[in-house]
Amino acid sequence: MKRRGMLRAVAGLLLAALLAAASVACGNVGESGGSGPGAEGGEGPTITVGSKNFTEQYILGNMYALALEDAGFNVERRLNLGSEQIADRALQNGRIDLYPEYTGTALVAILDYGEKKLARLDTPEATYRKAKELYARREPADTMLRPAPFNNTYGIFVRREVAERYDLKTLSDLAEASPNLIFVSFSEFQNRQDGFPNMKENYPALDFKEIEIVNSIGLRYQGVLQGEGDVGIGFTTDGQLASDRLVVLEDPKNIWPFYQPAPVVRTEVLERHPEIREVLNEVSASLDVETMRRLNGQVDLQKEDPEDVAREYLEKEGLIN
Repeated sequence: MKRRGMLRAVAGLLLAALLAAASVACGNVGESGGSGPGAEGGEGPTITVGSKNFTEQYILGNMYALALEDAGFNVERRLNLGSEQIADRALQNGRIDLYPEYTGTALVAILDYGEKKLARLDTPEATYRKAKELYARREPADTMLRPAPFNNTYGIFVRREVAERYDLKTLSDLAEASPNLIFVSFSEFQNRQDGFPNMKENYPALDFKEIEIVNSIGLRYQGVLQGEGDVGIGFTTDGQLASDRLVVLEDPKNIWPFYQPAPVVRTEVLERHPEIREVLNEVSASLDVETMRRLNGQVDLQKEDPEDVAREYLEKEGLIN
C-alpha cells in the first residue's frame, strides 16, 4: 500500500493556519486555564480537569469543569493534552484529577486487556464493568464513573457518489472495491490494534490504492468531500456525518468494541470529594448520540467555542445555574 504526500503537506499547512487562528480567537481550546468562575479562584477545593485532543473531548472536558464549578469547586482546565496515553500519564502522576475516556479505548490502549478477551465483552455494560475493575486495580487506583449511554465508535464513510459508483453499503463491499480507492486515515487508527489492524484482520480483502495520513478530523472530512480521497475514518458522533453527501458504511461483523465516554477520576480525589460522583454522573446520563453529534457539529461546522457549547447545553438541561 503506497502513501503519498500531497494531502499531508496541504493538511499540515492548513492545520498550522487553523491553530494559529484558534490561539487568537479561541483561547480555551488546548489551554490549561478556563474562563469559568472557578478558574479564577474561590473558597472550594481545586479539581484539575483534562481532556484529549479532539472536539468531543473539549466539549466533555468543559462540561465536567462547568458542572464542578457550579457545585462549588475551583476548576483548573488542562484540555488538549494529546492521546489517551498522554492523558492517562497525566492522571497517574497527579497532573490532572480526571478526564473523559472511552470504555473500549481504556481496555485496548491503556489497561492492556487482550483483544480476544475484549471480543467476548459483547455488551456495553460488560465492557464498562471490566474497564472499571481494571482501573480500580491500578496503583495508584483510578475510578471510572458511569458512562454516557451512547457508543462513539469508528465510522468508515465515503462520498455518496463513490458509494453509488461501487455499490458500497458495508465494509465487506468496501474491501472488494478498495484497490480502486484512496483511504484518508489518521496515525492512531493505523497503529492501534482495535483500528486498522482489526479492520484488515476481519476484512482481509482490504488493499487500498493509497493511504493518506491526516490527523485533523476536519481535514479528513474535507479531503474526502473535495475528492482528494474516497474513504475516510471518523467517529459516529462527528457532526460532519449528518451531511447527505456522505454515506457511513455498515459493519456486518461488528468488529469494534464499545466506546462509551465516562469520567475517569483519581480514586484518592474521589474519596476526598465523593460529591464529584453525582455531579459527573448527572452530566453523563443526560447525553445521547444525537445530542453529542449536534454539539460536535456546533463546534466543527458552526465554529462555536467548545466551552460556550458546553455551557449552553448544561444550562438548557438544568444541570448548572
